[in-house]
Amino acid sequence: MPTRFFTALGVSPPRALLGATAAAMLLGLGAAAGAAELKLAHFMSPKHPMDRFIMRPWSEEVAGMSGGSLKIRIYPGGALGKGPVAQYKRAVDGVADIAFGLPGFTSKLFPRVGVVELPGIAPTSSDATNALWNAMGELLPEFRRVKLLALWTNERQVLMTRKKPIRSVADMKDLKFRVPSKTQGEAIKALGAVPVFMPINRVYNALNTGVIDGVLTGPSTIISFKFNEVAKYYTTGWPLGRSPFYLVMNYAAFDKLSDAHKALVERTTGRPMSLRAAQFYMRAGNAGLDRVRKSDRHEVIALDGAALQEGINRLMAARAAQVKALDGRGVPASAILKAMGVAGS
Repeated sequence: MPTRFFTALGVSPPRALLGATAAAMLLGLGAAAGAAELKLAHFMSPKHPMDRFIMRPWSEEVAGMSGGSLKIRIYPGGALGKGPVAQYKRAVDGVADIAFGLPGFTSKLFPRVGVVELPGIAPTSSDATNALWNAMGELLPEFRRVKLLALWTNERQVLMTRKKPIRSVADMKDLKFRVPSKTQGEAIKALGAVPVFMPINRVYNALNTGVIDGVLTGPSTIISFKFNEVAKYYTTGWPLGRSPFYLVMNYAAFDKLSDAHKALVERTTGRPMSLRAAQFYMRAGNAGLDRVRKSDRHEVIALDGAALQEGINRLMAARAAQVKALDGRGVPASAILKAMGVAGS
């Protein structure tokens, strides 16, 4: 991956692109470590930004730093099994050595991680991602069946609609909105709409055919999933939640690696990789909103005044209720928020 891609997006390229040979010598890798290949599965197009700017560069980084002895082969588009919901299970079962997915698609498995989906957690994706890693001691038990490589969030969600502009809470009444998780469904209900859980790859057709009235999602999807073709209105301003994403590895696949390869995987993942992914989502989200702002076929609505405040009040009340409910069920949401450094927790 040429460094100009990273320079254009305002972030630093992976270390391998700045000196793979030197890094390989530093780690003492190469033929001595033995050859290994890992299968990385995801459900998106190979043109999706996460494939192009995170997964593929990481595979090149690992190959360069290992002198070619460790390779990561990417299987996009559900090549190792269709459907985004089952990605985590594929890593657990070893169908894939590494898998990308959303905790929100299997919310029952990740109630602790789901706390970051509550309204008003952090102002930016980087802040939210750092909050996740700051609270890792509380979150890691949910990843006991796999090795967690990276965990990050996307940009703040916005509301996209095909026919009806959302300018106030009153405009939300009884509309059907796609949501990525149960947690974010509660936010939609607090605003007066009806949540409909649906994987992101089904949203385009559902919005286009009127199965749903709108979608709650990050604005990066405007470009990556072409939602600008089916949504006319984009409402911003309310402190809606963010979706977390993971990159996880099958424990048996990790254990089979040489010590040198294990060290390389750990060195190139973790919080730094997570922050890199979060930064790409922020930039992709800004690019998506810029595209529809410049179009005479779309309208971006920035809420302010009483309309903004009413939504904030409802969302913060919903957050407090969800935290209380989670604490009551034995999910330490209050402790997680405190570890994250969230104000008012």
